[in-house]
Order: sequence, then C-alpha cells, then structure tokens
Amino acid sequence: MIDLMEITITQLSELYQNHDISVKEVVQAYLSRIEKFDRGEDGLNSILEINPEAITIAEYLDEHQDEYHSNLYGVPIILKDNINTADQMHTSAGSLSLATSIAAEDADLVKTLRKSGAVILGKANMTEFANYMTMGMPPGYSSRGGYVHSPYQRDGDPSGSSTGSAVAVTANLCTASIGSDTSGSIVSPSIKNGIVGFRPSIGSFSQKGLLPISFSLDMAGPMTRTVADSIIIFSDLMGKSIPIDEVSSLSGMMIGINEMELKDISAEEMKKAENIFDKLKQAGAQITSVQLPVRAKANLKTIQKYEFKYAINKYLSELPKNSDRKTLKSIIEFNNLHAAETLLFGQSLLTDAQENTSGLLTEADYIRCCKDRNMVKDQLQNILSNVDIYVMLKENLVLQYAGLPVITLPCGLHNDGMPYGIFLTARTDEILLKQALQVEQVIGSRVGPKGYS
Repeated sequence: MIDLMEITITQLSELYQNHDISVKEVVQAYLSRIEKFDRGEDGLNSILEINPEAITIAEYLDEHQDEYHSNLYGVPIILKDNINTADQMHTSAGSLSLATSIAAEDADLVKTLRKSGAVILGKANMTEFANYMTMGMPPGYSSRGGYVHSPYQRDGDPSGSSTGSAVAVTANLCTASIGSDTSGSIVSPSIKNGIVGFRPSIGSFSQKGLLPISFSLDMAGPMTRTVADSIIIFSDLMGKSIPIDEVSSLSGMMIGINEMELKDISAEEMKKAENIFDKLKQAGAQITSVQLPVRAKANLKTIQKYEFKYAINKYLSELPKNSDRKTLKSIIEFNNLHAAETLLFGQSLLTDAQENTSGLLTEADYIRCCKDRNMVKDQLQNILSNVDIYVMLKENLVLQYAGLPVITLPCGLHNDGMPYGIFLTARTDEILLKQALQVEQVIGSRVGPKGYS
C-alpha cells in the first residue's frame, strides 16, 4: 500500500517523474482510505460522491504521461459540491432539490485542472447551499449528504461551508481540495481542521460554473496541507507561476497585527499568540500595530441577500433543459413538498430572498453597500501598503467584503485537541502567498488528526 500520509504535490510529482508509482495506484490508495475512514456509521462523511470515472482517468494519464508538464499531473483533488462538472457526478450544493442535477459543462477552474492532468476524485459534502439556506444550519450539514464530522473530535465543530473539502484534506483522503468562500467558507473550516485554506482575491481567476450565493463575493480556492501546495494550485488556476522559495530569515519583513485582538482572547490563546510573535521577531521580522476596519458584516449580508436570487436563478436557467429545478421558487416548492427530508432546519434565507428581493439588483440598500465596499477596499489597500503581511488571530470578514485575499496557517492544537491557527492577508494574492510561505517556515505547525494513518 502506498503511504500517502501528508504527501505534498511536489513529492507526488517526483514519484511520477521517477516512475516509482502510477496515477492508478495513487487513486486506488485514496479510494481505499475513503472507504476505510469516510464511509459507514463511524465515518467522517466528508465525501458526498466519488467520481465513477476516476480509475479510467488515472489509467489514461498513466498511458499519456509524456503529454503533461504541469505539477498537477496525477494529483487527486476533491471538489466542493457547488462546483460544476460535466460528467457522471452531480452538482447539488448538498441539496436534495438538486440531487439529480448534472451541469452542461465543467466550471472554468475544473477545465483548467483537467487540462493540467489533475484527477477529479469526487465531490465533497458541504453545508447546504454554502450555508445560505437558513439561520442556524449546523456546519457541514446538508439534506443530501447529512453531517460531516471532525476527525479531531467526533463532537467537535468542523465548521463550514467547505466542510467536507477541509476534512478530506486533513484526514489525507485526497492530496488537495477546492472549496469556495463567500463569507469565510474556506478559511473557517481550514482553521478548524488544521490546514491551509486560501481564499484568493476577487477576480483572480474565472468563477464561471460555481453554483452561487453572490457573484461579487463568491471565490473558489485551494485547501491544502502546506502553503506551497496552495501556491502550485493557484498558479495553475491563474495561469501564472509563483516561485516557491525557502528562506532562513524574515529579516526586514514588516508584519502588522491588531493589538486590540489580544484584549479579547483566553489565557491559552494569549500564550500561543505571544509564542508566535516571539518566533517571528527572532526570525528578524518587525511587528507593528495596525487596525483594519470591522464594519463589514452587515453590509456583506445585504449584498448576499440581494445577489442570491439574481445569481441562483441565472445559474439554474443555464442548466440542461431536462433539469428539474430552473428557479429559486421551484427549489423552495420542492423542499416544502419533501419537508421531512429537506427542511430539518428550515429555509428562511431562501424564502426571504424569493419574497423580499426583486432579483433585479435595483434596491437602494444593495447599491449603497456596493459603493461602500469600493471605499473600504481602497481603505484596506492603503492600510496594508504599510506592511508586508498582516496577521490576525480572529477572522475578519472585511477581507471577503472588500475582495482581498486571506489564507490560514495551522499552528498546532488547542489544549482540548482541536486545531489552532492564524489568518494572514496582504495587498495582493502573490504578495500574500510569498510572505505566507516564509511565515509558515518559521511558525507553521500542522498536526494531523490521530487515528487516520
């Protein structure tokens, strides 16, 4: 049996180049791990659907290895279930209302991954409709897939909405995954599952083919065990190579922190934060106090509310003609007809969007928030121009609101055994990834869950 535990994309690529393993062997090994750890009553339930063509794809790649020159050749990747694939897999966002839905074509990012030789291993379970179905939806629950479980503690919070994408990576059920983030749905489960989750800046690559919440806030991104792996995947999706350099010193790096965060954390978290800052200083970094605005949450929710009906109706209208659901209204009606299976927690956000928004994006509140968002983006760019990278101990949704990049970095475990980590941001994707790679080499400390070897 191949040992895939914690294997990186670079290590896997070297094995392929040396002909030490085949893509088929790697895919079979991951499928065996999924069967062992993800299925059954005690399984993690992170994988909603396995690609029935995975082995066939692997065999093709083995036969045509010389035709591929990407680092993603033969890399098994799990996709969140709101990312279109035009194959035998469904794209449902975890909803029973879309359980039979098959997209007409791959999402643009999937086309890129396939062209590079990545193996789409399957679809990940997720919080239904990316947690835009009802208030109080448990993280990682969907009517189609049920509950995703934390591999660190069975009753621990795995967070959402890219829950299955995060759990599959941390439990080594795939080499990497792709999640999506509208208001924390990549970075939050990444922190809770001890992995690197990168939400790129808005517009860095095409989001066509993503089952939407908000077309101006949604962003897909890589979820990996190392920053280097996120750089490799993002570079491929963006079509521009970002160098991966090792460093021995952070000399001259200016790191911003919000000292106000230190006033509202536990003694345990204070000790961990002080240890992180000490290591950064010892490595040569300078730390300065910088405060980002935090007023974004209400406006972010307003944009989601008004864009959802417009975006979901547009998405559904473009599905193949034989699709059962073509409007948001038809999804709501289906759920009402099958309430015992679909409405365990309700659908208040769906009905609010249907009944209280025009779907035309003409509301004054929406227009006001869009204008405010542009001002906040300029404000953030100005603030971040004074530092190389900004470290956050807590999630700040102003980054999603303004469309700036954010990445998580695992830094060990809490005393209760659940993962601990920090959030990082910078002015651009490339600056953030390069600096995060350097910071990771100084303070990064991923601790995988026990019992999954």
